[in-house]
Amino acid sequence: MIAFSHSRAVRRTASTTCAALLALGLASAPSAQNDSKPAPAPTAPAKPEKLPKWRIDPYTKNDPAALAKAGYESYGPFAFGAKADKPVTTTELDNVLEHTEILWIETKHFRIGSNLPAWTVPMDPETRGKIRRELELLQTKLPTVNPKARALDPWLRAHLMAQRCEGLYAEVQALFGVKDEDFPADPAQVIRQPGKRYMGHGPYLGMKQKYLVLMFDRIGPFRQYLKDYIGRDQKYPQRWHLKEDSSILFAVATECDDGHLKHDTAMHCALAFNVGQNLLDGFRYYSYDLPVWIREGFGHWLLRRIDPKWNQFDQNEGSVAEMKTTSRWEPYCRNLLATPGKFAPFPEAYTWRDFGSITFNDHVAIWSRMDWLMSQGPEKWQKFLFLVKGRVDAQWFPDQNDLVGATRDALQQAYGIPVLDFDRRWAEWVKANYPSQ
Repeated sequence: MIAFSHSRAVRRTASTTCAALLALGLASAPSAQNDSKPAPAPTAPAKPEKLPKWRIDPYTKNDPAALAKAGYESYGPFAFGAKADKPVTTTELDNVLEHTEILWIETKHFRIGSNLPAWTVPMDPETRGKIRRELELLQTKLPTVNPKARALDPWLRAHLMAQRCEGLYAEVQALFGVKDEDFPADPAQVIRQPGKRYMGHGPYLGMKQKYLVLMFDRIGPFRQYLKDYIGRDQKYPQRWHLKEDSSILFAVATECDDGHLKHDTAMHCALAFNVGQNLLDGFRYYSYDLPVWIREGFGHWLLRRIDPKWNQFDQNEGSVAEMKTTSRWEPYCRNLLATPGKFAPFPEAYTWRDFGSITFNDHVAIWSRMDWLMSQGPEKWQKFLFLVKGRVDAQWFPDQNDLVGATRDALQQAYGIPVLDFDRRWAEWVKANYPSQ
């Protein structure tokens, strides 16, 4: 692990010298010899700090009009979460992580920091085709992007990650059946209104602040950030609710997960799995955790739509997730159903509140159950989601009483599925839709 100093870098800014200030002060007093003597010309305003070369985006040249066309609001500085109840800015993070070059991008719904290194696009047709399609889309917003680029420089990777985050946000909004205008535009104006539909406390799916994404290359600065600002020392990717700031963070390094995240598609999948869960948690405000099978199943479902070879698994702090390299989960799941006892039945799984005892087989089953629910159309899923997420009492205070019971009732109301009959009906669908090998 590389150790980074916690001291803040001293940044030089143009300023008037003490002598100039002294001269200006003397000139302001009347002259005893000649009261009509003209005052000296005013000191020129301080010049803005010159940006280092690595902070100049080659695709926009940091031009405000080009940023706006790309859908960006800023390259910094801007607010980025909080430390307890103290707001944190990108400038502070630059100073604390002084040897780490972070590219900051603020989009409509995200504040993103990327320290990802350059990456050579591999020769395999699947990956090259994926990157080509993404770059072609990016080119519509950043005309100087080359869709046939054989290497992704740090800025190009940052742009792709920003595009992926906003694309995920749009996909989740469509899945949830909502749009920006459905949520309170001004958190300060949210008033409890019994009888009205509760949509959270802010404009970002109900959260007051934008969603945060921070991606490092090396594990050292990643762990330093977690220790300094989250109060944790972890080598695994982290999702974190910054309660005082009303924002939700995903932080990761390419060296997490034994270096598997160095592959660009693997990092994309990690975003889908983790940021997707953050968006679900933030929907109609984050005041309680949904049952594990919903959150984990949703994350798996989003990830596997991108590339099933780069799976992610949640785990408790004291228990490492059981992971396998099997990527073809459809036939694997179908074969599981042929042998009773290979995974937890749904009446047990839907009561889980943590990841401590979930096996790989359980992950596959959780994903497939979510796949089945999603296959029945967005209307049923949306009805189910509104019944279990953002529950409040008559006075709009969070209501997480009997969440397991609420999930049971929501499945019955939205899908017409009794919990005790869930696995039978799901198994019938699996056998009709998944290949056997």
